[in-house]
Amino acid sequence: MIEPFTRVVGQDWRLRGEDAPLCRRLELALRTAIADGRLGRGAPLPSERAIAAGLSISRITVRQALAPLVADGLVTTRPGGGSSIAEQVSAGQEESRPSEPSARRRSILRSHADELADKGEPVETRLVDRLTGPPSAPEAMTLGLGPGERVLRLYRLHCVGDRPRILELTTLPATIDSDLAVNSPSQALADAGLPASRGVERFRAVALGAVEAGLLELPEGTPAMRVERVSYTAGGRAVEISRAFCRGDGYEVVTELSEE
Repeated sequence: MIEPFTRVVGQDWRLRGEDAPLCRRLELALRTAIADGRLGRGAPLPSERAIAAGLSISRITVRQALAPLVADGLVTTRPGGGSSIAEQVSAGQEESRPSEPSARRRSILRSHADELADKGEPVETRLVDRLTGPPSAPEAMTLGLGPGERVLRLYRLHCVGDRPRILELTTLPATIDSDLAVNSPSQALADAGLPASRGVERFRAVALGAVEAGLLELPEGTPAMRVERVSYTAGGRAVEISRAFCRGDGYEVVTELSEE
């Protein structure tokens, strides 16, 4: 089983995002293989020991690569029974379904502008810049892009009145309609057959650099909240990277806690 598995992962998996840990590179290779159907629904995976031996890496690296896939529901494990690809529609199948011309598929993920609008505030989104070019190594690794593929980068300001509240950098595959993406990246993805159904966000406090501070009309070094989001299709393919710098005086996070 290990020989077909190594062919599925590909010989170049180590080269994707060379500045990332091996476990992250293997995780990306597996996500890509699941998304495009090379690892089909219910397909059994070799043991950790066999994968490690076949790829010349440690079992710990294999375990670290599989853990986020298990957490995301893409891989299932059974004590003493090994691991397998979850019984779900792969991204390749999901994305190839034709959509009705009159229907507009809407992502369940909400944008930062949506969150501001929910507070009853009039929101204006201003395009600062729009660029197409090669991805950085981390972007290529996250989006599963190969050599020669390009990305679309949108720099936008979400303003309330004349006051900038959030500076957002969105990175998408360059095949996405850039005009539509300016107003709604999620709708542009949906129209391209890549609707985002889930996302992972990370929050951390930062001191604004000169460029970010200038656009947000704040002094350099002002504390702000940085929100990083990666959005995925139902099959686990990463399709959008968002990095937002939010003014500390206009952004809050509320979390409901329970005993369950």
